[in-house]
Amino acid sequence: MGNYSLRPVLAGLMFIVVTLFVLSLIVSAILLFSSLTENAVQWFLLPVTLVTVMIGGLIAGSKAGHKGWYFGAMTGLGFIILSWLLSFLGFNLSPDLHTVLIYIGCIIIATLGGIVGVNLNPKR
Repeated sequence: MGNYSLRPVLAGLMFIVVTLFVLSLIVSAILLFSSLTENAVQWFLLPVTLVTVMIGGLIAGSKAGHKGWYFGAMTGLGFIILSWLLSFLGFNLSPDLHTVLIYIGCIIIATLGGIVGVNLNPKR
C-alpha cells in the first residue's frame, strides 16, 4: 500500500477555508459599504468557490507528490463535508438537487486540481 498521509488534504482544506473566509469578509464589506445587493454579487460566488476548490486540490496533489486524483478528490470531499455541516447544523438547510450538483462539481474540480498539482510537483 502507498503512503496516504492526511497532510496534503488538510493543507488543501486549510487553503480553501481561509481563502473563502477572507473573500466572504471582503464581499460582506463591499455589500455593507456600497449600494450593491446580494443578488448583484451572487454570480461571483460559485466561480470563485470552484476556483478556490481547484487550487485547494492542486495544493493537495502537489504536496502529496503522487495520486493527485485521490488527494484532490479527498480535498473536495472534505470541503463538501465542511460545507454540508455548516449549512445543515448552522442553518438547518438540507441539500437540494442544485446543491448536490454543486457538490459533485466541487469533487470533480478538486480532482482535476489534484491531477494538475501532482504534475507540478518538482520532486517528480
